Amino acid sequence: MARRRPGVFFNRSRPSDCCASCIAPGFRRCYAPFFPQYSLWVSYRSAIVSRTCSIFALLWEKFPLRLTFQSKAHSDKYRPDIDGLRAVAVLPVLFFHAQVPGFAGGYVGVDIFYVISGYLITSVVLKDVLQGSFSFTSFYERRIRRIFPALFGVLIFCVVAATILFSPSDFVRFGKIMIATTFFASNIYLKRIARADGYFDHTSESQALLHTWSLSVEEQFYLFFPAMLLLLAKWAKGRLAGCLILLASLSFLVSIWLTHRSPVSAFYLLIPRAWELLMGALLAVKVLPPLKSRLWREIAGLSGLVLIACAVILLNKDSSFPGVNALFPCLGAALIIYAGENGQSYAKGVLSFGPLVFIGVISYSLYLWHWPMVVFTRYFSAGDLSSLQKTVALLLSAGLAFVSFEFIEGPFRGRESPFSRRQIFSFGVAASVLSLAFGFAAIWRQGFPGRYNSATRQLVEENTERKEDFQEVCGNWRTEVRTVADIHFCTLGPAAAKKIMFWGDSHVQQLYPLIKQLHDSGKFGDLGVLMAIANGCAPAEHLNPIEKGYHCDAFSHFAKIRAEEADIDTVFVGFNTWWAVNKFLCPSVDGQCVGTTSVEEARRRVLQELAAFIQKLSTEGKKVIISLPFPMYDKSIPDLEIRNAIFGRFGFAGVAKDITLPVMRDDISEMARSTGATIFDPRENLCDRQSCITDLNGVSIYMDDNHIAASEIHLLEDNFKQVLQRAVSQGTRPVADISATDHSP
Repeated sequence: MARRRPGVFFNRSRPSDCCASCIAPGFRRCYAPFFPQYSLWVSYRSAIVSRTCSIFALLWEKFPLRLTFQSKAHSDKYRPDIDGLRAVAVLPVLFFHAQVPGFAGGYVGVDIFYVISGYLITSVVLKDVLQGSFSFTSFYERRIRRIFPALFGVLIFCVVAATILFSPSDFVRFGKIMIATTFFASNIYLKRIARADGYFDHTSESQALLHTWSLSVEEQFYLFFPAMLLLLAKWAKGRLAGCLILLASLSFLVSIWLTHRSPVSAFYLLIPRAWELLMGALLAVKVLPPLKSRLWREIAGLSGLVLIACAVILLNKDSSFPGVNALFPCLGAALIIYAGENGQSYAKGVLSFGPLVFIGVISYSLYLWHWPMVVFTRYFSAGDLSSLQKTVALLLSAGLAFVSFEFIEGPFRGRESPFSRRQIFSFGVAASVLSLAFGFAAIWRQGFPGRYNSATRQLVEENTERKEDFQEVCGNWRTEVRTVADIHFCTLGPAAAKKIMFWGDSHVQQLYPLIKQLHDSGKFGDLGVLMAIANGCAPAEHLNPIEKGYHCDAFSHFAKIRAEEADIDTVFVGFNTWWAVNKFLCPSVDGQCVGTTSVEEARRRVLQELAAFIQKLSTEGKKVIISLPFPMYDKSIPDLEIRNAIFGRFGFAGVAKDITLPVMRDDISEMARSTGATIFDPRENLCDRQSCITDLNGVSIYMDDNHIAASEIHLLEDNFKQVLQRAVSQGTRPVADISATDHSP
């Protein structure tokens, strides 16, 4: 007899019936209790598994759980491919937030959700409007049943987790966004507090309710759309599609304009996003003729999948978005929905695959749960998550999403729901009031610092203050530089005096309080100070960060020109080596990447270019000081010390790992010696042979994972002062011939 291959299929029969039927012919199938209505069966030849199957089946029948794989509201026109499309929307978002390679544009899943939502909601509303049975009360009752239970379930979890984990300052921030979320205005709140990178800024990573911005946009849309659709259907019957096309076009044009003028506003606000929901609405009003040809359905469906895949893979956080780029996921979703309306296609078959449909059914809960799990896990670890931590967080999210769908969403939805309309509205009001009360209480009580004893509270407060303990007065953050005059220089002392020029990034910027103190106390003699700082920039004329917005190549070019001027006596060069850890740099012209380069090649080019520049300065009679890299850690030291203060007594104390590349330190040191430059080594003050200090009595000396706090920079004073005084007091040192020196790692 031919051997049957293990397979996966779905079956609606009772578990015990199936166990009996599969044991008889000698093929073992094990019942999976996670999907009872669409049971997952896998073929095995193990009698042990079969017996286990029977036991589970009997237990399941004795203590049944009312699990609902499909929506309770399914009609004869239910389309499983749309639930599959929901899975295609939510999974890239999860993988994007987990930083899985290949999903750099995964945030476009939200745009797919918008098209699906516009299509489904408009279909229901329009049907009721045309039948004369539309009711605002019924509409918003359905919205509460759909949105509120899972949302407030997640909010309760977040309140508990934030109470345990968050410091008072973060707890206040959480209270504010909780208030905004309750009013479905978190998108407006996040836009108001956003920095230049908005949604993608690293500070957003600690916002447990960041992802609710998309829910706010959607609910704001449905606050106005039903009334507008009702009016258009009544007063512009023959022009409904045309009016929707006009509105969608205007919104799209606003989106394009605002994406270039104010990207954060374009990302968060309703008007530049409304066209995405209206695209789904246009499909619902049948603005396009049905696709009766199988060939055209195949073309449309596959084209939609390709467009979505291109958006997920090719876009990233630096892409201009939403604007024109949002067309890729939205048009892709619209084509898939359109292709599936009038018959089968390959795309429809793929999206109707059971596991995808299942993920789509729980996608709303999955979307709500995943981000808080990532945020709280990252907060507890006080640093970036490992692959294992990300995997655990996502798996926990999936489990909680399934439980949430069944036991929180389920009882409120469908005709079988035991809750009346009055109870639903009462629940919505009560949940909102409680949520607002907690949010305002968190703000009023300043984050509830009374959660800790006095010693812990003091450590938490001091480490929280460390996060803002930095004097950024000389930076040129993403400043476009066309001439020397475009650079913002900081100066100390008379303009005509000879100067020490400090050139570098934020690792030189952090020295400003110490430099000012030494200058004001006369330790530099008659020398003044000039600082040329460009945060995030390597000292190279032909390399730039891959991330858009930097002009490091031009800054380095004109900083070198300034260093060669006659009033510069000594040049101090220092820089963070973050770009030497991963592939962050590219060959560039005028701030634009013109190719790619390996990490090793980037390091070699930076050191070679810097060595040539030092040699040139030395031949001009100038002294040069090179700073070796400051320690970098895998965790934010203030956050780590806050966590240690709270949880250290329970055995959860953590330690930061120094991730500075030893080879980079050695190469910079060798390059400095070969060019006759003086070396400043911050580790002489911060480290011994075993380790480096990161805190003093539980209080961080850093403001993050690599910048020393301004109030603690004095720790470098003795060594820094000696190096500067030794350099400026000596004559020009002989320079080795570096033309043939290889400074590659």
